[in-house]
Amino acid sequence: AVVRVDRMGVSDLQFDRNAGPVVDLSARGMQKLEPSFTCSEDTHTLILDGNNIMKLDHLERSPGLQQLSVASNRLVRMMGVSRLTELRVLNLPNNSIGYIEGCPL
Repeated sequence: AVVRVDRMGVSDLQFDRNAGPVVDLSARGMQKLEPSFTCSEDTHTLILDGNNIMKLDHLERSPGLQQLSVASNRLVRMMGVSRLTELRVLNLPNNSIGYIEGCPL
Protein backbone atom coordinates (compact mmCIF):
# COMPACT_ATOMS: atom_id res chain seq x y z
CA ALA A 1 0.00 0.00 0.00
CA VAL A 2 1.10 3.53 -0.71
CA VAL A 3 0.07 6.00 1.98
CA ARG A 4 0.94 9.68 2.11
CA VAL A 5 0.33 11.22 5.53
CA ASP A 6 0.90 14.89 6.25
CA ARG A 7 0.32 16.78 9.50
CA MET A 8 -3.33 17.41 8.68
CA GLY A 9 -4.44 13.98 7.53
CA VAL A 10 -4.31 11.23 4.97
CA SER A 11 -4.39 12.88 1.58
CA ASP A 12 -3.98 9.86 -0.67
CA LEU A 13 -4.33 6.14 -0.13
CA GLN A 14 -3.79 3.67 -2.94
CA PHE A 15 -3.54 -0.08 -2.69
CA ASP A 16 -1.59 -2.57 -4.75
CA ARG A 17 -2.89 -6.07 -5.44
CA ASN A 18 -1.33 -7.46 -2.26
CA ALA A 19 -3.03 -5.00 0.07
CA GLY A 20 -4.47 -6.73 3.08
CA PRO A 21 -7.93 -6.47 4.54
CA VAL A 22 -6.77 -4.35 7.52
CA VAL A 23 -5.64 -0.72 7.20
CA ASP A 24 -3.95 0.49 10.39
CA LEU A 25 -3.27 4.24 10.50
CA SER A 26 -2.91 4.45 14.29
CA ALA A 27 -0.85 7.12 16.07
CA ARG A 28 0.16 9.16 13.01
CA GLY A 29 -0.88 12.59 14.26
CA MET A 30 -3.74 12.74 11.76
CA GLN A 31 -6.37 15.45 12.20
CA LYS A 32 -8.79 14.39 9.44
CA LEU A 33 -9.44 12.15 6.47
CA GLU A 34 -9.30 13.99 3.16
CA PRO A 35 -12.29 13.81 0.77
CA SER A 36 -10.20 11.62 -1.56
CA PHE A 37 -9.67 8.95 1.13
CA THR A 38 -11.00 5.51 0.19
CA CYS A 39 -10.21 1.95 1.18
CA SER A 40 -9.84 -0.85 -1.36
CA GLU A 41 -12.78 -3.16 -1.94
CA ASP A 42 -11.20 -5.97 0.08
CA THR A 43 -10.51 -3.78 3.14
CA HIS A 44 -12.87 -4.69 5.97
CA THR A 45 -11.09 -3.08 8.95
CA LEU A 46 -9.92 0.53 9.34
CA ILE A 47 -8.02 1.50 12.50
CA LEU A 48 -7.49 5.20 13.24
CA ASP A 49 -6.75 4.96 16.98
CA GLY A 50 -4.57 7.45 18.83
CA ASN A 51 -4.68 10.34 16.37
CA ASN A 52 -6.06 13.89 16.72
CA ILE A 53 -9.14 13.46 14.53
CA MET A 54 -11.97 15.84 15.50
CA LYS A 55 -14.50 14.99 12.80
CA LEU A 56 -14.80 11.97 10.58
CA ASP A 57 -16.32 12.61 7.17
CA HIS A 58 -16.34 10.76 3.85
CA LEU A 59 -16.80 7.29 5.33
CA GLU A 60 -19.35 6.49 2.64
CA ARG A 61 -16.46 6.21 0.18
CA SER A 62 -15.41 2.95 1.89
CA PRO A 63 -18.71 1.03 1.92
CA GLY A 64 -17.16 -2.40 2.53
CA LEU A 65 -15.92 -1.58 6.03
CA GLN A 66 -17.03 -4.09 8.65
CA GLN A 67 -14.93 -2.78 11.54
CA LEU A 68 -14.00 0.82 12.29
CA SER A 69 -11.93 1.87 15.28
CA VAL A 70 -11.38 5.55 16.08
CA ALA A 71 -10.50 5.19 19.77
CA SER A 72 -8.55 7.86 21.67
CA ASN A 73 -8.98 10.76 19.28
CA ARG A 74 -10.67 14.14 19.75
CA LEU A 75 -13.73 13.07 17.80
CA VAL A 76 -16.88 15.20 18.18
CA ARG A 77 -18.71 14.44 14.90
CA MET A 78 -19.07 11.54 12.44
CA MET A 79 -20.69 11.73 9.01
CA GLY A 80 -21.47 8.89 6.61
CA VAL A 81 -21.72 6.10 9.19
CA SER A 82 -25.33 5.32 8.25
CA ARG A 83 -24.15 4.45 4.72
CA LEU A 84 -21.72 1.78 5.95
CA THR A 85 -24.20 -1.06 5.53
CA GLU A 86 -21.58 -3.76 6.20
CA LEU A 87 -20.36 -2.18 9.47
CA ARG A 88 -20.56 -4.59 12.41
CA VAL A 89 -18.07 -3.11 14.92
CA LEU A 90 -17.72 0.59 15.74
CA ASN A 91 -15.08 1.27 18.41
CA LEU A 92 -15.16 4.87 19.73
CA PRO A 93 -13.93 5.05 23.37
CA ASN A 94 -12.05 8.09 24.68
CA ASN A 95 -13.64 10.70 22.42
CA SER A 96 -16.12 13.56 22.95
CA ILE A 97 -18.74 12.61 20.36
CA GLY A 98 -21.76 14.89 20.15
CA TYR A 99 -23.16 13.84 16.76
CA ILE A 100 -23.17 10.71 14.61
CA GLU A 101 -25.13 11.08 11.37
CA GLY A 102 -28.04 8.65 11.35
CA CYS A 103 -27.64 7.62 14.99
CA PRO A 104 -29.57 9.21 17.86
CA LEU A 105 -27.42 9.79 20.93
